[in-house]
Amino acid sequence: MRSTGKYNYIRKECLFCDSTDAAGHPVLYKKSFKDEELDAAAFEARKTTRHAHYEMVKCLKTGLIFSRNILDDESLNELYKGSEIHFNEMLEFIKKDYWRPIAKYVNGWKTDKALDIGCSTGFFLEVLKDNGYKEVYGCEPGEEPKAIARSDIRDNIHTGFYKPGLYPDNYFDLITCFQTLDHLSDPLGMVKNMYDNVKPGGHVYMIMHNSNALQARIFGEKSPIIDVEHIYLFNKENLPMLCEKAGFKVVSVFDIITAYPFSYWIRMAPLPVKKLWVSLFKVLGIYNKVLPFKAGNMGIILEK
Repeated sequence: MRSTGKYNYIRKECLFCDSTDAAGHPVLYKKSFKDEELDAAAFEARKTTRHAHYEMVKCLKTGLIFSRNILDDESLNELYKGSEIHFNEMLEFIKKDYWRPIAKYVNGWKTDKALDIGCSTGFFLEVLKDNGYKEVYGCEPGEEPKAIARSDIRDNIHTGFYKPGLYPDNYFDLITCFQTLDHLSDPLGMVKNMYDNVKPGGHVYMIMHNSNALQARIFGEKSPIIDVEHIYLFNKENLPMLCEKAGFKVVSVFDIITAYPFSYWIRMAPLPVKKLWVSLFKVLGIYNKVLPFKAGNMGIILEK
């Protein structure tokens, strides 16, 4: 561990290689921020990115993109604890997008207990409970989300990081995790922990960014996924490798169809002269239209 002043840093390695030699893991993007520029707002979900990111490298063998030197867990925990919620107006859209890929599976699954990791306000726990899951639990490092969670969800939300020993082994029928795995300093460790906590025959369902998606390739360093929050960025080839390494059987890997208002896409996209684009789309009458398309996210369903 080393310190650059305000924060302590730790070095991360490739999840698939025995070494992270420079020849096999060249620098993709140099670090773009100073420590004093970081605050809790930089770690808020669905924010407009400041384009702050660590030094990022790419494994030439597997395509894994990762941040080489990152803040330690103690520093990250403090920053995440103070982050706020800014996407409540999008929740009904998000619920539908996250539920749609597993709706066809759930009728054949056991629905006693479910856990959502990085559950925010528990909005997907609401979906699971409303669709037959008897007991739902959540983990969320931020303090504000639990306070505004639905009353029948709130008591089962743990404020803090998901970690070994927090829940019994072979306990859950389903574990979900959305836009969280790529934020972690030890994603393989977390997937192994999920393997321990899910019942034999149970399932894990995750959604995260696809580093090979069209928008990521078009925008490059200006893509919203190149951000200080993201430590490891996966694609549809190396994500299954990680999950199989943890012991899971991969059921399906797929693109996520996202249906949000056009205004959201404009706000999040790294477009020049954004006000001009906003004015144009308002004149065309499509600024608040719901636009479904593959925005660069992928899903994976696993079975123990």
